[in-house]
Amino acid sequence: MRVTVAAWIGSANAGDELIFAALHRKLLARGTHVTAITTGPTDADGSDVERVGHLSPAAIRAVWSADALLVGGGGLLQDQTSAFNLPYHLSRPALAAVAGIPRGGVGLGAGPLRTAAGRAQVRRALRGAVAISVRDRQSVEVLREIGVDDVRLGADLAFSLPSPQAAAEDVICACLRPWRAAHGWLPVRTRGGRDVTAAHMVTRLARGLDQAAARLRLPVRMVAMQRDWDDLLHRRVADHMRAPVTLVSPRPQDVLEVIAASRVVVAMRYHAAIGALLAGRPATLIGYDPKLAGLAEPMGPSARLLPWTADGLDGLGAAIVDVTGRDDGLEAALAALRARERVNDTVLDDVLALAEAGG
Repeated sequence: MRVTVAAWIGSANAGDELIFAALHRKLLARGTHVTAITTGPTDADGSDVERVGHLSPAAIRAVWSADALLVGGGGLLQDQTSAFNLPYHLSRPALAAVAGIPRGGVGLGAGPLRTAAGRAQVRRALRGAVAISVRDRQSVEVLREIGVDDVRLGADLAFSLPSPQAAAEDVICACLRPWRAAHGWLPVRTRGGRDVTAAHMVTRLARGLDQAAARLRLPVRMVAMQRDWDDLLHRRVADHMRAPVTLVSPRPQDVLEVIAASRVVVAMRYHAAIGALLAGRPATLIGYDPKLAGLAEPMGPSARLLPWTADGLDGLGAAIVDVTGRDDGLEAALAALRARERVNDTVLDDVLALAEAGG
């Protein structure tokens, strides 16, 4: 069976590559031929994946010739990062609908949907999907509010990946990302090489990490999950710090092991927080986006969630110290999220069953 996957695949974002790696594993286990519409090379290259460029006519053929189309996973259903985001991602299910190809959404994140046009696009594109799973309760609410009622609560696809085996090292792991709380208009790929983070937030990040490093007597390892972006902010923060700092930009297939090799994780990146949970490491989450709250809640006392505000970051050092060494409840939280993630398997099976039956 030929399955085409449309998501944000082949970028420098390790989180999106982890999502596709997880989905790829599931599809290979079901004996499918996988075609990925990508923006660049993927970690699955050289395996059983056919890669087609997202701007190539082959991307259209990949949808038209597929037995089934899967959209996801990841935070694709939002109009915050760029005005081009929804038209880009929703063009594939729209094309599949015209061709009468079974389609589903798997492990998706939804919201924010700030515009009436954006909400209408999502509602129209998801109409007629065989099945849809989303990664958190907020996404369920967002879709139901716009009239997409048949939504299953799952979890991020990355929760199906094996837990990293790296031993904890005496280091604080920090995975930050540039951020400015404003609606984006230009495509995300045009923003590489630019850090939009306000200077006063940079100094607060540095001060919080310094305070934690001094009290815990641990150095800091800053781990870039998007190589052409996060490391820009990491260098700015490190320039303001007194504590020993190491900057690393691991390959996507190595990033979970690097995160696991720490005593505590400071996660602004969503998949850095997932990496902490997979490894059983306590974490301080910086909530620049509501999706971080969906992970902080099940982690209980082993996590602290700070808002992306000046006052919130003023408490960063104390929050890191407070959670370090607290892993109570993490094993149960991971088990619950892994169980919830298996809802994604029901979506895959439903879509593939309809495709096998001839649509």
